[in-house]
Amino acid sequence: MSGLEIKIESQSYRVIPSEPVNLADAVKYAEARSNGAFGVIEYEDPRALIVVDTDGSLLIHGISNPEAASLIAEATLLRIGLSEKGLVIESGEVLASFSVGRAVLIDLAADRFKDANHDLRLDALRIAAKRYNCTILLFSNGRGIVMGQSSRKVAEMAVSHWLTELSEEGALA
Repeated sequence: MSGLEIKIESQSYRVIPSEPVNLADAVKYAEARSNGAFGVIEYEDPRALIVVDTDGSLLIHGISNPEAASLIAEATLLRIGLSEKGLVIESGEVLASFSVGRAVLIDLAADRFKDANHDLRLDALRIAAKRYNCTILLFSNGRGIVMGQSSRKVAEMAVSHWLTELSEEGALA
């Protein structure tokens, strides 16, 4: 489907510093709240949530830009008194949104595809896009989200593939 635009709403990142973050230092110097095993830091500008993991890495949630995640990690490490040099940043799952611009006939699609079902709790079509290693939720108004994929391009391919399939089956009005 040409013209399809997917917007990355959020992505998670794991930041592995050259020296593990000590939870007590994160609480003392970066105002982390702790339950004893993990620490949570609320970053304000840009808004993000940082989790200090048990292995001393940082999990950054709520940011869609990898450069911003890197800068947030560096600033947090410097506040704690650790070096920002030698960071390893791993991209996690994205939460992407899109709009088809057409209504979706959920029950018809659920009947026609074994990898799709009507999620009654959400009143949405839940597609197990196994080939693309993600889940697509598609609402009757044509809006949808992609979950579980770490690549924007793969998420776009999954949506494009499934919209073509749904269109060919007459499940898009």
